Amino acid sequence: MARETFYITTPIYYVNDLPHIGHIYTTVVADTVARYKRMCGFDVRFLTGTDEHGQKMERSARARGVEPKALADQVVRRYHELWQQLEITNDDFIRTTDARHHAGVHALIARMQAKGDIYKGSYEGWYCAGCEAFFPETQLVDGKCPDQGHPVELLKEESYFFRLSSYQEPLLAFYREHPEFIRPGTRYNEVVRFVEGGLKDLSISRATITWGIPWPGDPGHVVYVWLDALANYITALGFGSGNAALYERYWPAALHLVGKDILRFHCVYWPAFLMS
Repeated sequence: MARETFYITTPIYYVNDLPHIGHIYTTVVADTVARYKRMCGFDVRFLTGTDEHGQKMERSARARGVEPKALADQVVRRYHELWQQLEITNDDFIRTTDARHHAGVHALIARMQAKGDIYKGSYEGWYCAGCEAFFPETQLVDGKCPDQGHPVELLKEESYFFRLSSYQEPLLAFYREHPEFIRPGTRYNEVVRFVEGGLKDLSISRATITWGIPWPGDPGHVVYVWLDALANYITALGFGSGNAALYERYWPAALHLVGKDILRFHCVYWPAFLMS
């Protein structure tokens, strides 16, 4: 008789700087849960990794006088050393610069396009490079990013969009049917209020940066870092690679551990992408 599976993930960590206590805290918590579930007889798959694309990474590398991939390699080595020192028992380590990840992201985009959920347009909005996120002017606090207080810049560029607005009601229905999807309850309520306030279509490509996964069929665009990064949870299982054994065995995940600052991306955008 096959054992019950338990797929647990940390967020993938950004590599524009060295690991800090927050990364350690989340990974140790995930490791503790993974060890416990193994003791209980579960077939556990424990994933962590690094998020290596985007404007913030491009700028950090330029400031250091190195290429983005070289900076990523330096920081990733430190993660591997640290997890070894802490005896973290992850089964896999995904990098968004991995070829397997690129293939999976393109496969995900192809499915979203086949559903009719992607279109090309132009975007104007306030962009926070620190969070790699756009914000409407109404959400800015004293003219700065509402999440972390970073400065923002007004950007206008051609972009591919995901029809997030089409998923407002499906998301709300999903939350009602699965109140355990987001814990603790205070964060569940926060997400529900956000979605009830209305969803706008989401920019999912960038035309003004080059450090990222090229958009399939349009090399003038790269995949927006949050679509790229969120896909890691399935690309690490071989989604889009031609070998779906791990994907079929472990997906969907039993537990995503995330911080409150990336709640919207994981609890709104990610399930909408998966529904698509």
